[in-house]
Amino acid sequence: MYASSYNRLFWGMIVLIFHINLGPINVLPNFAGYMLIYSGLNILSSQHKIYEKGKLPAIILVILTLKDVWHNKDNSIMIGSSYNLGLVTMLIGAVTAVVDLYLIYIICKGICELCRERELDSLMTNTADAWKFYFVISLIFLFSIPFSINLPVGYNIFLFIVGMIKGIAIICIMVMFRKCRVQLGT
Repeated sequence: MYASSYNRLFWGMIVLIFHINLGPINVLPNFAGYMLIYSGLNILSSQHKIYEKGKLPAIILVILTLKDVWHNKDNSIMIGSSYNLGLVTMLIGAVTAVVDLYLIYIICKGICELCRERELDSLMTNTADAWKFYFVISLIFLFSIPFSINLPVGYNIFLFIVGMIKGIAIICIMVMFRKCRVQLGT
């Protein structure tokens, strides 16, 4: 019964990873991924009450990422004389990253609670490890972005490497969702 919900979480993360643009239009906008995650959490909230807490962050992320449908190459448009949309975009991105961390935390905590109840120690350990890895690398990525603005282009390789490691962390979370589909899906 719940296997399709964990599958929705998995596919929501797939949509969040891939960005396909046709000119200025994003074919796989992030809000679609968060909508899939919300729909999965909506069903999973009957499996465990903690998933109910994840629905609000998912809705907030849907709203915050609606802007991703239209890809604007010029983020430095000036409105008036001192208002920079690049700064606003960076702030929205930071808020999105923090809310996303909280959402993933809620999902992982729910999985750990279910594993504890069902005595699935291996899946619980994998979930806790995947969450810690995702959390640490997301914090490193989040805190390194403001510093990378002032660095020359050649030094942004650090941000690229951290971004690649964050991609691996996301894949670890996705693999865990697939395991949950099998082990917690009933």
